[in-house]
Amino acid sequence: MTDADEWAGWSDDGDDRIGRKRDRLARLLKVASILYSKGSGEAGVPVAEIARLTGMTTRTVYRDIRALEEELAVPVFAAKRGHYGIERRFFLPPLRLSVPEAIVLFLASRLIARWSDQYDAAVVSAFTKLADALPQPIARHVAATMLAVGEHESNEPFTRSFSAVARGWAEGRVVELVYDPGTGTKKRTRVQPYFLEPDAALRSVYLIGFDEPAGAMRTYKVERIRSATLTQDRYEIPDDFDPDAWLANSWGIWSSDSTPTALVRLSFDASVAHRVREAVWHRSQKLTELNGGGVELAVRVAGVVEIQPWIMSWGGAVEVLEPAELRDAVAASVRVAAARYAG
Repeated sequence: MTDADEWAGWSDDGDDRIGRKRDRLARLLKVASILYSKGSGEAGVPVAEIARLTGMTTRTVYRDIRALEEELAVPVFAAKRGHYGIERRFFLPPLRLSVPEAIVLFLASRLIARWSDQYDAAVVSAFTKLADALPQPIARHVAATMLAVGEHESNEPFTRSFSAVARGWAEGRVVELVYDPGTGTKKRTRVQPYFLEPDAALRSVYLIGFDEPAGAMRTYKVERIRSATLTQDRYEIPDDFDPDAWLANSWGIWSSDSTPTALVRLSFDASVAHRVREAVWHRSQKLTELNGGGVELAVRVAGVVEIQPWIMSWGGAVEVLEPAELRDAVAASVRVAAARYAG
């Protein structure tokens, strides 16, 4: 049954639809909790028992078990006919958080909500659990954040790919990928996940890992993974792998391991200089005060492609001093924009 089938006939009212998504997710979490607590052994738990504990029909329980597998990529196993369970290692032990720690997670959830542009059941599930553990009024705001994410369209392929990659990273298991680099030609490969890195500017998540067929490190955009299969083959992340060192010269996700670094010098007008001074834009940055109240920002980054959109976002308040290739690229973009608006 597809999402479209399941929602068919319901009210088109946005709040009602979001509320039903939330209620459905709460029901799925309840079923998952029973499968985990009572069915993590070899015998599993009978579907009839789940139905009794939840007050649902066995048909609904079967449907929810299927949804847990297909939508949330939960590793449900069939112990025997009519008996199911969840692998015990899938869930983490309970956390005890102080209020300041909980607020830190709330702030992180707000960032995720701003960053997410598609509905992700794992994100909403995480928000639901966070809201259950927090005091009011924080819980109310977390719930509101969850509803904001719930307004987005679902992205089940991403959920499945992300779950497989995340588990591969957490459990030290090789993942087989079918990947589309954006050219339309799909690639099959095997990757040892070393790290997952978000890029807020591009609203994407990147997998950094060792590509076995290539025999080298590679970076993959998770949104471009067409399928991800978790294997039983094990690997170990080298002790000397440091994701912060790997991304030290990155403006976004590009690494100097594969892209030459470049010194970028930017001159900002006095009108925006205070904003430039207020933030740490890159770990390599150096600020130099200029006559007239402006400021120069110098950074050393892997390539110049990722930083160009950020430079363009400052409009006419910034000038690229070097490198020449970046200055020329920005100038060309400005000329195209000027011609478009002059017409």
